[in-house]
Amino acid sequence: MMPILLSDFVSDRGQDEAARILGSSQTTISKALKSGRLILVSERAPGVFSALEFKGFPSGGSREKARLDLEDIVGQVSAVGQTAIAAVNSSSTQPGVSQ
Repeated sequence: MMPILLSDFVSDRGQDEAARILGSSQTTISKALKSGRLILVSERAPGVFSALEFKGFPSGGSREKARLDLEDIVGQVSAVGQTAIAAVNSSSTQPGVSQ
């Protein structure tokens, strides 16, 4: 299962069931939905779900600060991934190759 937004997960199952599956409370799910938090839910194994929240840093402070949307976050994660790949020396990943 591709990760989906918490709001979509809740639409399919309802707040009580989503909370039970994620090991949370209905109140916590409700607050997360009302505040528009960016939470993705994925199925790690059949019937085993986990959720991951994405938020800007620092997270405290002004509520007027614009929040990142999913597209912004994916772009930033992709850029970091590309930088990490370029930083690996291919000879350092091959056994028996010395420099």
